[in-house]
Amino acid sequence: MTEQVSGRDQPDESRPGAHGQFGQPAYGDDQPTYAANPAPGGVGYSVPQQQRQQRHQEQSPESKGFLAALFDFGFTSFVAPKVVKVLYALVMIMTALSALLFTIVMLKANVGLGILTLFIGAPLFFLIVMAIYRITLEFFIVFFRIAEDIRVLRQRGDFRG
Repeated sequence: MTEQVSGRDQPDESRPGAHGQFGQPAYGDDQPTYAANPAPGGVGYSVPQQQRQQRHQEQSPESKGFLAALFDFGFTSFVAPKVVKVLYALVMIMTALSALLFTIVMLKANVGLGILTLFIGAPLFFLIVMAIYRITLEFFIVFFRIAEDIRVLRQRGDFRG
């Protein structure tokens, strides 16, 4: 496996895995780092991570624009991750307007209840509603990210599900 040359271990370059620890090229070669290929039936090397990421970005369905994703009848790309930011901002505006409207109604009904609503009720309402919507939207985004990660694993061949 290694040859003893002038008191120093040299890797045997004739074998496929002639690299140092953790898949790094031996003795500081400036070659790209290759990870061991976990494919059954043999030892090999996969594509460098930089090339995998570049290929993923070129072929990635999430790189489509909003309108292209909206009219994708194959459902290969998702619209929801692109819409969530706008939807969250709209929910925030509508919740703030609802709290303000409720505060105005309470001020007209009774000044004491209106002031109580202004300082306690409306902020509490806003925080609770925003927390519920935020958790719900995050829940959906997690599902979309899981789907994207599974797609990447399938493209790489690491997942056969």
